[in-house]
Amino acid sequence: MPMDFDAILAKLKAKWPEVDAPKVEAGERFAIFPTDKAFEILKFMKEDPELYFDSLMSLCGADSGRELWVVYPLHSMKHKHRFMVKIVMGREKPECDSVNPIWGVANFFEREAYDLYGIVFRGHPDLRRIINPPDWVGWPGRKDYEFPPDYHGIPTLRDDQFFADKIEASTAEREEKEKALLVKLGLAEKK
Repeated sequence: MPMDFDAILAKLKAKWPEVDAPKVEAGERFAIFPTDKAFEILKFMKEDPELYFDSLMSLCGADSGRELWVVYPLHSMKHKHRFMVKIVMGREKPECDSVNPIWGVANFFEREAYDLYGIVFRGHPDLRRIINPPDWVGWPGRKDYEFPPDYHGIPTLRDDQFFADKIEASTAEREEKEKALLVKLGLAEKK
């Protein structure tokens, strides 16, 4: 039978009293682990027969605007329970231990969090960019990131990238130009 969130939390808090679970108004409940103990606690969660979180469903970085987070949604295939974990790091030097030795699927997830947020996963076997080019500067997932106007001469920003009204205007303009070209080529009648 699946354990509920409170039972799992109580089991963890018995060993690590510093584990916290803030009240949430909406969405899934989660626990915050101390960054320096996260690997130890997550390893316990996988190996403990009563918990047996054998599935790391995903892993992602997040930017709250004040700090960076790593989010670990866990699932036990055997017991059918779920548990969401977050760790919090400062923006200046965000580092935590890689969970790749616990769940091999973390490899690419951690590379993505590194590539987008600059979170360093200590002990990762191959921590390098996975989405952006190797020489990309900065962390484009962060809220304070400013995209460069170009990358090696290739524009990175479009006029219509951020505002729907510009997208609609540019679409209407393009369609008007296409109609005019068809009329000029004699493939459509002027209206």
